[in-house]
Amino acid sequence: MMMLLLWLSALSLSVFGQEQEKLLSFDQAMQLMMDQNPALLRQKEAIRQKEYEIKSKKGMRLPSVSMNATAVAMSDPIHLDLTEVSEAIIPLYEALGNYGEFSGVGAYSDEVSTAAVRSQLLEAGEAIEAANWDQTIQEEYFALVTASFSWPIYAGGKIRSANKAAEVNFEISREELRHAEGILLTELVTRYYGLALGVQVVELRKEMLKSMENHYSDAKKLFDNGMIAKVELLHAQVAKSEAISEVKKAERNVEILRAGLNATLASDSLGQVVPASNLFINKELTGLAAWIDRAIELNPQLKQIQGKKQLLEINHKVEKSEYLPTIAALGNYNLVDYDYSEYLPNWEVGIGLQWTLFDGMSRKNDIRASETMNHQVEFAEQKANNDLKAYLVKLFNELQMQMEQKTELETTLELANEYCSSTEKAFNEGFATSTNVVEANTKVMQVKTKRLKVLYDYDVALAQFLQTAGVPDQYAQFSKGENVITESL
Repeated sequence: MMMLLLWLSALSLSVFGQEQEKLLSFDQAMQLMMDQNPALLRQKEAIRQKEYEIKSKKGMRLPSVSMNATAVAMSDPIHLDLTEVSEAIIPLYEALGNYGEFSGVGAYSDEVSTAAVRSQLLEAGEAIEAANWDQTIQEEYFALVTASFSWPIYAGGKIRSANKAAEVNFEISREELRHAEGILLTELVTRYYGLALGVQVVELRKEMLKSMENHYSDAKKLFDNGMIAKVELLHAQVAKSEAISEVKKAERNVEILRAGLNATLASDSLGQVVPASNLFINKELTGLAAWIDRAIELNPQLKQIQGKKQLLEINHKVEKSEYLPTIAALGNYNLVDYDYSEYLPNWEVGIGLQWTLFDGMSRKNDIRASETMNHQVEFAEQKANNDLKAYLVKLFNELQMQMEQKTELETTLELANEYCSSTEKAFNEGFATSTNVVEANTKVMQVKTKRLKVLYDYDVALAQFLQTAGVPDQYAQFSKGENVITESL
């Protein structure tokens, strides 16, 4: 009964382990990375930010409308005292009303006309004298709610430049995303095919262990039959123990590599990822000159430098526009007021102009500074072009060397296998030592490992090459088709 329970427990653990294991092709891994990697998600949010900034700058062409509320307390009310004016004109009315002679009022005689006009002048003088010639224009406490607008009519090209700069920043952000995608593609290739290499190395180590176990079994039979010395048997036993240790190391290394791949994929739910795509190498690559032309046109870092160059040119125009005036339409309307003077208007509209005529030579020096920055970017662009070409030449030649090494290792592996077979046969016949057998098997394993490493180095260098050329998205195309040689044990 106990044995049955143990067997069922082991079976359930085995099934659980199989459920956790997940075969993942490189295309699937790349899609996961594109969808989930936080570095790419952050960069995509940056692009969205630039899109909103473009819309924000377009709003600079439209009027700005605002509402303002003001409550004011003054030390004294504002008043207008015209008492002196009244004192100056009242005597005139009194003199004319008492002594003035008037005629020609309608059809009346001079006597009647004079009496009528004098009467009116005296009444007007009394009204003037009785009037309040000290008027309050504005009380000391008042409140006001107004709506105002400002609409730029001419800004010397600043608004147009701000909109253009926002568009250029958007394009720079897109190139930053492409650059981040290229870097992460290289990281994915390094870790995905690194895991594929690690898995293959585990298989090689297991092959080596199996060979050493067979060798130890053969040595044990020969020793039991008195055909070899004990030292030969001990050597075979040591080789077997070392092979076991190397298998464990390789398996530990696979777990480390798998953790790195999961980090790039930004996923903790994939379980035991097993690469479904094999290491590969291409039979040939197209000419280097075409790749250099493509890189100069498409490399995202070069495109960013070109974008920054455009921004500096825009800034240079803005610096020059500081010599020009700014003109805007302005308006204001009183919505609600409390104790606000009735003598002041309820609305006003107009056009305002601001023109700085002298600023202590600041504008002139700002223009010169922007010119020097333009020169700096031009030199940076030249250096980037030169470095890009040199790096592409380096990577292209590395890829060529790796293709050549792959061909050379095929012959080496054939010879190593033949030597290993003959050495094992010679040992069984008493003409070779255990050391010879172990060395022969080790040589086979080393050549196989080196062949896998050459393919891995090629895959990583290809990712770097395509990233530098500005076309990292074409990587999947190079891993398929008639121009591809894959490696699987």
